[in-house]
Amino acid sequence: MKGQLLISGGLLVGYCLAYPIVLAKYFYEKPQIDFVVFGVIFLTSCYIIWKNLSKKNWIKNLVFVLLILPLAWLKLEFWLYSQLNSPQFVTYILLVLLAGIMVSVLRFGRNTEDPNWISLLLIPAMGAGFIMSLFSTDHEFSRLLVLFFVVGLLAYNWEQSKMKAFVILVFGLGIVALAQVFESPKFFERQAKYHDKLVFSYETDLQVIDITEWRGNHWFYTDGVNQFSSIDSWLFYEPFVYPALQLAKSYEHVLVIGGENGMLVKELEGTRITNLKLIPIDKELHELAQNETLFTALNENSLSNKTLDYVNDDVFTFLNNNPRSFDLIFIDVADPIDLERNQYFTKEFYELVGTALKDDGLFVTQSGSPYFATEAFEVVQKTVHSAGFDPITFHNQILTLGEWSWIIGANADVGERLREKLFNSKFDAFQTQWLNQEAMQMMLSFGKPTRVTNDLQVNTMIEPTLYKYYLNGNYALK
Repeated sequence: MKGQLLISGGLLVGYCLAYPIVLAKYFYEKPQIDFVVFGVIFLTSCYIIWKNLSKKNWIKNLVFVLLILPLAWLKLEFWLYSQLNSPQFVTYILLVLLAGIMVSVLRFGRNTEDPNWISLLLIPAMGAGFIMSLFSTDHEFSRLLVLFFVVGLLAYNWEQSKMKAFVILVFGLGIVALAQVFESPKFFERQAKYHDKLVFSYETDLQVIDITEWRGNHWFYTDGVNQFSSIDSWLFYEPFVYPALQLAKSYEHVLVIGGENGMLVKELEGTRITNLKLIPIDKELHELAQNETLFTALNENSLSNKTLDYVNDDVFTFLNNNPRSFDLIFIDVADPIDLERNQYFTKEFYELVGTALKDDGLFVTQSGSPYFATEAFEVVQKTVHSAGFDPITFHNQILTLGEWSWIIGANADVGERLREKLFNSKFDAFQTQWLNQEAMQMMLSFGKPTRVTNDLQVNTMIEPTLYKYYLNGNYALK
């Protein structure tokens, strides 16, 4: 049975040796230097441990770590990659431990009277385990190898101590069963696009939804563009919602266009709105945000509120069929990085929104960054103005997004008065975490213009210029 221990132990050592390479390839764009470092650490550790510790009796006991390490290594490091700034140092420690285990396998797997060539059996065994692990898609084969190793340890110890053999059997089976309970790491193809660990990825008919994690916080992306984060989502959605509510004469009838993630709806449901309609553009994302825990933990199940009226209709058709119906319309749509999304920032769309508003109604839309996508921001302003509205612009510095802006569309004859009212608003009527009068005054200030905008064109269905300007900014992941 010593031969089986040598071979099964070698398989497990090789299987574990592939883990850091798999992780480096997954988390880093150019991991070649990591491969060299891993190899140097492992081989150097093997040499030092063999020269100095191989004759110590306790070194043989490291072989029992092979009952745990193959099952726990990936799960441990997957968790650490979202908790530590430098998780590779844990990998270095595990490689030193693995080197000690390999020496232990050599001590356990042969007698002093065995020929030296017996030790060479470890090399093809390690190679086979390394290849199995490197090209595995789920890394579940480690359980079978651990069971194979348990059988070898059981047979080896049976004659010496049946009690010890029984303990090894129970412990080994228990570890394998416990490994079944913990969820296996999921490898996502789009991880290479992010520095943080990707924990969720789903492709709808319209876009790709990605969620990354770092130290318990989550970032939400659509098509590689950050939409919001659990760290500071209120810095985005409070300015989106409450300035418009502060200016509205009434907000009895409110429409949200888009808003599939439920974050804007969550803010609105804390107010006195009696009739709230939601018309999602991406229906798959809307359903996802109702059921996926990563969404519902932040939107507080706002999309499942029975008072929310869900409209299953095309946006343009719905607006055309509901003239003068709404006090407020919130346009919470993704950034105009393609023609599909560009249409929700066109002159024709804003004119249609105007027909669905009551005479003193307002609408509000996000309008990108006034500094990183200046042309796009200015085009949205110019387009809103061309549709017959006075654009009231404001912006905010968001920790995880950078500088962002919003535009409230108001009737031209009251725009200046509403701007002044907003400047003096205290927002005492709303339960805000951050927004107050001082913050609003800061957000209304832009400083000197960063460029002349006379050459910028209005965004229309026929001449969709906005998304071209937008792509000159710095938001989309390449």
